[in-house]
Amino acid sequence: MKKILACFHRLSGSPARRLAIPKQLRLLLIAAVLALTTPLLAFGPATVKRMTDVTVRLAPPSLRAILLANRDQLERGVSEALESQGSISFEELLAEAQKEFAGIPGLPSGQVPLPVIAYHFGRLAGFVFAANDPLARGDDKRAIEVREDYFRYVERKLPLMVFSFDGYDAPPLKGNLKTYLAERQGREARYRDGVLFCYFPSGTRVASETFDDRSNAFGVAQVILSHAVSDAAKAWLQVWQAMDGDLSATPYYRPAGKAGEGDAVH
Repeated sequence: MKKILACFHRLSGSPARRLAIPKQLRLLLIAAVLALTTPLLAFGPATVKRMTDVTVRLAPPSLRAILLANRDQLERGVSEALESQGSISFEELLAEAQKEFAGIPGLPSGQVPLPVIAYHFGRLAGFVFAANDPLARGDDKRAIEVREDYFRYVERKLPLMVFSFDGYDAPPLKGNLKTYLAERQGREARYRDGVLFCYFPSGTRVASETFDDRSNAFGVAQVILSHAVSDAAKAWLQVWQAMDGDLSATPYYRPAGKAGEGDAVH
């Protein structure tokens, strides 16, 4: 931002150029530059906050206490990971998620402060959230066209949405997070098609304000948000376990293999 402001200051205030740009025009130009250089987030701010809140509630209590005590760093990590989505490929996104997944367990050995650990748990969750955005990928250009509007629609409908936890065995996360997320992505086409059907019911785009709460668009939103928090919770559990963290009293965690499916998380 400082560099952008300096650039326009030189153009408008340099005696050599004697070029005066009205203040309103300068602000419009700055806004245009920022719009071109700032990647769009996959989800709106209220959605990201709720996703983070739900994932924290699903965490082992011992981990939850650390994350809540360092909530600002946790949220910073989530935000930075989501912001990077616009500038990296899906393969790179999966690699970053795997890097955090594999790297966090080694942080305590380097005597890393707890706020830094919370930040990396946030980055891990952010990359997992981004991996569950079905409109960011695929060959249908209409998905990119409606993506920003769709997640504004999700923001509007968020108070009505119920998140469900898949359960730790549905499907299980074992070993490589990159492989797990890639397999998840392979099943996302139906969700993308469901959203596009609502936007283009007869081939012509309609406004999201016309969707009712029984539409595919609403149902898909609940599914992808639930998958995102479920996947993040699974990743956090595996990482915390690798750090020899206490798993006792973890919500819905049934190590005997009796994990329930579809547990509602409000």
